[in-house]
Amino acid sequence: MSFWPNSQEFTHHRSEEFRQSFRFIQQQIRGLFDLPDHDWDVLLLPMNGSLAIESLIRTFGGRVRVETEGAFSERVKQVHHDPAANFRFGVLHETNDSRLCDISNCDFVDAVSALPYFDFPRHAKAVVTVSSKQFCAQAIWSVVMIRKDLWVQAEPLEGYLDLCRYRTFAELGETPCTPSISGLFSFAEQLQNFDVSAFRAKIDERYFRLSRIIDGVGGEMKGGPPGLTFRLPHEYQIDTESFWIPPGNQGWRQAFLWSGSDSEFEELLEKVAQVIRESPSL
Repeated sequence: MSFWPNSQEFTHHRSEEFRQSFRFIQQQIRGLFDLPDHDWDVLLLPMNGSLAIESLIRTFGGRVRVETEGAFSERVKQVHHDPAANFRFGVLHETNDSRLCDISNCDFVDAVSALPYFDFPRHAKAVVTVSSKQFCAQAIWSVVMIRKDLWVQAEPLEGYLDLCRYRTFAELGETPCTPSISGLFSFAEQLQNFDVSAFRAKIDERYFRLSRIIDGVGGEMKGGPPGLTFRLPHEYQIDTESFWIPPGNQGWRQAFLWSGSDSEFEELLEKVAQVIRESPSL
């Protein structure tokens, strides 16, 4: 350990090691989503997905037409919606109800919980995702993939939400602020041998196995993978430790199927099966 800005990191964010990792991630993202260098910029932002979306919208005028419906769409709508705005915004996958949305006419796409399970929305002008969800990195970095011909419409900001500022530093393989270095290295490690076909197959298998148990006892389900939103009949009292509780849950539970190891998923299946076996109704 040395006397770097981040006291618990083993290097710093102006080091060659950091730059190499930064550029490796850019290269891997380009390859994964087929984003040619002459058409697309791949920016890495040391912030969560909501802030990255905020940065994108504010850098391009601060107003969008929100075209999708759901909890995350509504959050953007409350602050940035303008029916006369130049750009359309949509959420590809609304996680609160596991719903795939129609973003076919959207310029800016929130794909925070959607990629890489779903196909990259190639018609979009800018797409945002994160490292810590489906890519399973340790800390959140956002990835903003933006068409290069869009920059002429940017309205640069003062401060650290200015996306143009991150573009300038990305040319150096750096960020304008002190980031989570270990989070960046974790992201690079996850991308090292990432197989999108195997990842999607794993999600589909997990969805099939868990949904079969839920359906077998008359449970309800919403939407589809990569998450599973479900509600068991009231006689089955399932704990909340292993599942996410969506807002206004009314008994609904969620399993984000990219999370957990294979052994942890097997334990989850057994836990649900045990709840069913021990139900007083049986």
